[in-house]
Amino acid sequence: MVTDTSETVVKEIVAKAGDKSCTVTSTARTPAEQASAMYHNLETEGVDAQKGLYADAGDKVIDVYVASKAEKKTPDQIKADMTAKINELGPALVSNHCADSSKLCVLDIDPNSIVHKTKFIEEAGNDSRVSKFLKPPSDPAYHLEIPVA
Repeated sequence: MVTDTSETVVKEIVAKAGDKSCTVTSTARTPAEQASAMYHNLETEGVDAQKGLYADAGDKVIDVYVASKAEKKTPDQIKADMTAKINELGPALVSNHCADSSKLCVLDIDPNSIVHKTKFIEEAGNDSRVSKFLKPPSDPAYHLEIPVA
């Protein structure tokens, strides 16, 4: 869920960058949704890239992916194993997408939906209302974290 305040922040950043709109691809996630997102990124971006993105708890979930893959489990079984590990560790420790959305709005924006990428990166990176900003290549999306007032 994107709060009204966060929506305003994103719209202002997009407008300052010279764009008219953007595509939000992800916000708050359940543990299963987080496992699915991580699985997709591991399949497309690779283990090393994802290990560089996550902290210790996320890396432990990635280790489950690697072990389950080595056991030749199905994608659904691997995601189930990853979900179990996320729940065991504490979802918010794995990803802020699983954090309390009443305190932190986390959203991903499709980089292909931004025309003026350099200006967008500058505006998002300099906006004091954004507590964390990740961008490609470290993250496949523009990842913004906006504290809820």
